[in-house]
Amino acid sequence: MTLTDWLPNAFIAGVPKAGTSSLHRWIADHPDALGSRDKEACFFVDRDSHVYNAGANFEDGFAAYRNQFQLPGATRPTVILESTPTYVYQRTAIEQIPDLPTRPRCVFIVREPSEQIRSVFNYYKNNWAAIPANVEFEDFLTTVRNGTAAFGGNELAEHALVNARYVDRLRIWRDRLGADRMRVVTFDELRANPVALTGRVAEWLGLDPGFYDDYRFPSENETYNPRSRFLQEINVAVREHLPKGATYTALRSVYRRLNTSKARASDASDRTMQALKEEYADANSALASEFDLDLSRWR
Repeated sequence: MTLTDWLPNAFIAGVPKAGTSSLHRWIADHPDALGSRDKEACFFVDRDSHVYNAGANFEDGFAAYRNQFQLPGATRPTVILESTPTYVYQRTAIEQIPDLPTRPRCVFIVREPSEQIRSVFNYYKNNWAAIPANVEFEDFLTTVRNGTAAFGGNELAEHALVNARYVDRLRIWRDRLGADRMRVVTFDELRANPVALTGRVAEWLGLDPGFYDDYRFPSENETYNPRSRFLQEINVAVREHLPKGATYTALRSVYRRLNTSKARASDASDRTMQALKEEYADANSALASEFDLDLSRWR
């Protein structure tokens, strides 16, 4: 079997906490699509990334990556999809993905920066315990601005403010992919009109958008609040060593029912959030202009 028989021809490559898990599930559920075994295979991440997995990285060869894609039959699906939102920031991904023999297309979802930064903060504080429990949002912003952040080597938390200048990274991807092989969409439309957004992305990837007319659009990878921080830290330490599959999914469901509750947005003053909005005004204006986006809701 050659690489072109199974390598992805589509990636959701960014950005974190903008609905990438949900869109991955929705596209992968299409009868003519196949999603990777792990939504975030993290195969094309840099060695210094907190999600680097020795032995399952591009530098180790394609054998481990092949295990992510269990073809249903002899015929290759129209779309084979992998979705690691950190790819948008990874040197390895930018260097390697555009030149894959499958000539993949890449989708990027962007979210209003102040809300995305706060969601990154909540996620890595609550779901992953990378940010200490006693750190509040304003403290987090100050630490990141001072360059003194060391959240367990989690570069997404440590560089949250720089990363929210999406246009800087997307320009690099456009230079490598070409405008015809990338699409930038918004989290706003994903939430407000998932049928239209998913149908448009599916059609661009070569799938029949009619599948989504009566699709149920389940949510994926939502941020939560742990009831017990101690149990959550044990959960984080153990879960990465468990094999993925039905048993893993069942255990995760039980744990979340027992020790998690619906996420509450971190406390942040209106002044703090408005200041963040204003900080990204110029970058957002460039993003809207260069990638033909309606970002009027971001003001």
